[in-house]
Amino acid sequence: MNRSLSNYIEAPAFRPARLVASALVAGAFLLGATRSHAQSMPMPMTPPQITVNARGEVQVAPDRARVQVGVETQAKTAAAAAAENNKKQTAILAAIRSLGIAANQITTLGYNVSPVQRYDEKDRRVVIDGYQVSNIVQVVTDKMEQAGPIIDAALANGANRVAGLDFLVKDNSKPRDAALTQAVESARRQAEVAARAAGGTLGELLELNVNEYERPDPRPMMAMAKMDAAGGAPAPISEGLTTVSVSVTTRWRFEKAR
Repeated sequence: MNRSLSNYIEAPAFRPARLVASALVAGAFLLGATRSHAQSMPMPMTPPQITVNARGEVQVAPDRARVQVGVETQAKTAAAAAAENNKKQTAILAAIRSLGIAANQITTLGYNVSPVQRYDEKDRRVVIDGYQVSNIVQVVTDKMEQAGPIIDAALANGANRVAGLDFLVKDNSKPRDAALTQAVESARRQAEVAARAAGGTLGELLELNVNEYERPDPRPMMAMAKMDAAGGAPAPISEGLTTVSVSVTTRWRFEKAR
């Protein structure tokens, strides 16, 4: 009787443990099944696409000149180099203004004072021999024929640097639009050819990126040449043509043949 009662009392004590163990096993199975199902799901396929780069270019006659001239001087002290530079630059600006160039057409691009250094092998140290002063100005004019005389006037009055000469287009909106149209049409043509060659057709445009720039074509220039001592012949300048260029990167949907 006592043994039966003992069995009756002890039996329920083991049932919760078995139930918990069963629940853990079932949970682990369900979790593993969920992960396996997620891993077996196929990733969405990216539809086939065609990427094409193209460029459009339009040449136009420039209608603005930009000249950069200046003077460099050197002396034992920075003050002496600056004084000489200021004197020469004043003469240069006066000569340029005498050509009918207004003050608002002239801009100082840079004024720099720096030591002239060398390494002394004997003393094994850096020695400052003097100072150099550089002053560069930019002149912008819509009269193309003034580019040469501006350079000549600067050189004749102490300039010893011609830092740049560019011919630009004041309003490039129309040539820019023409170049952009040309680039996009070229990109579409290339994409259509590629799609046909791949056995399909060209779908919708998915992406379009536009980059533009303007560059002068190579032109003869002798701006650094000194004026002829006898006749003061002007520096030969040819403005040539300016190229307005627009490049595009396009991405198109590729439609497979049915």
